[in-house]
Amino acid sequence: MHEIIALLSVIVLFAILFAVGLKTNSNLIVKYAEQIRNVSSPFSNFVGFRRYGRGFQALCLLKEQKIFTRIDTTLSLTWRENPMYYILSPITKDKDSIFIWGTLKKKPEFNLHIYNRKYSKNVKYDKTLKKLDLKNIGTTIVTDSEYKTCSLLDKVSPLLSSLKNCIEFISVNKEEGYVKIRGYIVNEESIRHIFNLLLQFGKIVDEIR
Repeated sequence: MHEIIALLSVIVLFAILFAVGLKTNSNLIVKYAEQIRNVSSPFSNFVGFRRYGRGFQALCLLKEQKIFTRIDTTLSLTWRENPMYYILSPITKDKDSIFIWGTLKKKPEFNLHIYNRKYSKNVKYDKTLKKLDLKNIGTTIVTDSEYKTCSLLDKVSPLLSSLKNCIEFISVNKEEGYVKIRGYIVNEESIRHIFNLLLQFGKIVDEIR
């Protein structure tokens, strides 16, 4: 009898955690979408959303397409509806992730990939690119133009350094013409800071020619 009561108690607890996690994620989707709308509306003609996977995608079409023609965002939430999340999250430190990329109006003239030191351990580098190790900002960098990369970093290093705990990687690709950033939402300002970093990167990349 005691075993049955214990089992039912566990089932009820798991059901409550599932419902709480589902509701929390639902509220966060609305909150994050509103943050993206607020940060992008001043420079966008259109901001649209659609559900995607464990979160949503957002599309921003810019008013003045001087640097970017569009900005796409994919936001993915952690498994808060899984009861194991509450047991493992103190260890795994899972966070909601954001992947944002801007399509440049003019293709950049160099390739650049900036990796968080922890993330870079699992990355295989293109051997044609030169690896730079900048300990002062805690990142690993690979590029085909050290001069242009250093010119860019001179202007963004303070911002990049301040965001190193929530940025996984930044990529500039001259063949496909984009700037991509993957990061994590660690506080209320993360989305705004990551959008600002993308805009600043795009502006400086466009100037370095």
